[in-house]
Amino acid sequence: MKKFRQKRENARKARKAVNLLFPGEKWIAVEDGIYLSPNRAIGDKTSYKDELRCAQILRNLGSTIYLAPENRRLAGKKYDAIVDGLKFEFKNVSGNASTLEKQFLRSRSQAPNVFINLENSMLSKKEIISTLYGARNKPETEKRHGYTHYNKFKDGKIVLNIREQHRLVYINVNDFEIKKA
Repeated sequence: MKKFRQKRENARKARKAVNLLFPGEKWIAVEDGIYLSPNRAIGDKTSYKDELRCAQILRNLGSTIYLAPENRRLAGKKYDAIVDGLKFEFKNVSGNASTLEKQFLRSRSQAPNVFINLENSMLSKKEIISTLYGARNKPETEKRHGYTHYNKFKDGKIVLNIREQHRLVYINVNDFEIKKA
């Protein structure tokens, strides 16, 4: 019963957010708990299949997901979805630690929250956490951008789907910040 109430509450929060952010949008039910904007490309040359996979993982755990419209007229990269009322960027990472770092840093300019699907990655949980911790504290140098260059948000969550883990890992992005004395 508690699980059903939480799922219903997630659906309510998601619907409230999309009504506020995208008034008048006509959503298409793709699957139970997953909705798609008709103003979103879904062809073979898009990341739709990967984003749908992320949505399916979250939906299977009780979330409600709205895959956001793409508005090319507005500047900057937009976030991928509204999940339980929150803006999320979806990343599918199957490569090495460098790829994970790059995708995490990019996500910080797209949405306050990121879901990283690592189900096809050979990185261990320890390597993943270490990489994200390093990326969160990456300094600016003359030759490369650090975290502050990419980050456009004060707070946020990192949600990880790690291969062979039975639960998602939730991290507050600010918990990874090295506090200066």
